[in-house]
Amino acid sequence: MEISSYIPMLRESGLFFVSAMVELSVLFVGISFLVGVLNEFLPQEKVKRWLSGRGGRGYFIGSLLGGLTPFCSCSTIPMMVGLLRAQAGFGPTMAFLFTSPLVNPVIIGLFFTLLGVEVTIIYAFIAVFLSIGISFMLHKLGFARFIDQQMIKGSGISPAPVQPLSSLSSASSAKPIPQPVHMAGLQTVGQCCSASATGSAAGSNVSIAPFPQYRPNRWKRILDDAVGQFKKLLPFVVLGVGIGSIIHGFLPADLVTKIAGADNPLAVPVSALVGIPLYLRVSTMVPIAASLMAKGMSMGAVVALIIGGAGASLPEVAMLKGFFKTPLLLAFLGSVMFMAVSAGFLINIVHG
Repeated sequence: MEISSYIPMLRESGLFFVSAMVELSVLFVGISFLVGVLNEFLPQEKVKRWLSGRGGRGYFIGSLLGGLTPFCSCSTIPMMVGLLRAQAGFGPTMAFLFTSPLVNPVIIGLFFTLLGVEVTIIYAFIAVFLSIGISFMLHKLGFARFIDQQMIKGSGISPAPVQPLSSLSSASSAKPIPQPVHMAGLQTVGQCCSASATGSAAGSNVSIAPFPQYRPNRWKRILDDAVGQFKKLLPFVVLGVGIGSIIHGFLPADLVTKIAGADNPLAVPVSALVGIPLYLRVSTMVPIAASLMAKGMSMGAVVALIIGGAGASLPEVAMLKGFFKTPLLLAFLGSVMFMAVSAGFLINIVHG
């Protein structure tokens, strides 16, 4: 094969890399800025009540807040420990655990930019709906008894200091000064599931921080934080876009279609299974998935791959093993697999 034949492939790869990097850079900084504004002004006591609430509304609130917190699968665990230690409801806590790594502003923005509005809506709906439904079923089936309470009470993870709802109602009647919740997990997004993140980050990176003193340059500080967060995430974005650009320019389309096309009924479950041990950040996986889809991989298989990898990574499973007994851990893995396969087949049906 002559060298000249590679020039069109290189051109396609280069154009994809540049366009994807520009889009994702603007998107991430913009969304991170909006999340920073939310964290700056959201009262601490209100968040405590939301996260510690029980009943049917607690499931929706747990899932909603999971969607607003830009944590990866490992960073959700310290918050989960904090909720359980504060005696929050088991079901709402599981809804938070399922939703947080799958649905957040950054992921939704990436989906919208690279995979389209239809796939984004279906993905978000399935992730939230199934997270709530599965969490409710686990609660009704009594899986709360499979939490290792001794590990929760004496864990080395310093959880977010979330108080139970009952303690809030008996607190002083004086109105507390509103304090914002700093989702510091976003600030360490580039270190998710690393040694520092799974150790010390558990206490310092997922915490409810004290209200910062007013500064005249508050908006500049929020913008600087957003840019800093993007810089930490940049290596993962470059990796994902780089791999995606190579796939886009060089991988034969007929090969992808044959292995993971819509005509292969095993493409969705196999992609979900591959995603769990293949831990890649969603910010890395989505650009790769967009290239695979452009080459003929079915959209359902792409979504199954993303949910499997983001929802139940090996580092997360290793951490959960310390707090979940085997039946609950297996139920968690089975639930993520069920979500991935269900979402994949539904998207193939709707989009096909």
